[in-house]
Amino acid sequence: MLISELDEWLQSLPLGEPVDIDGESVYLKPDGDGAELGVEFLEEASEEQIQDALQKGFQMAMEFDAGWALAPDGGKLLLAQWLPRVTDWTEAADALELLLNQVAMLRAMEAEPREEVTETMSRDERRIRSKLFGG
Repeated sequence: MLISELDEWLQSLPLGEPVDIDGESVYLKPDGDGAELGVEFLEEASEEQIQDALQKGFQMAMEFDAGWALAPDGGKLLLAQWLPRVTDWTEAADALELLLNQVAMLRAMEAEPREEVTETMSRDERRIRSKLFGG
């Protein structure tokens, strides 16, 4: 897609309501001196899913700017960030790309089979496993 086509497409996206981008429900809500950019990560999040998301999000905090939030109704788990001085989708393009990358990584981590770390593992083995799985 050419830059001009990308800009046109971004300008056509509605503000303040979810849109489907790469299979994700993404929104941009301008408010005052910036905008909230977010993605609906889970429609109905259980306590266990929220705890798991917090752990994974904490591991990625240094690499990405978005963090977890619950929708005002308390049901949806959102991954969102505040973008100062952003008023439309074209200004949020770079942040949108990073957010979609973060979501893709989180979804990939979610799909990985979990291996329980047992007490019989050596300290070095636990450290190596932690590094391999993003810890």
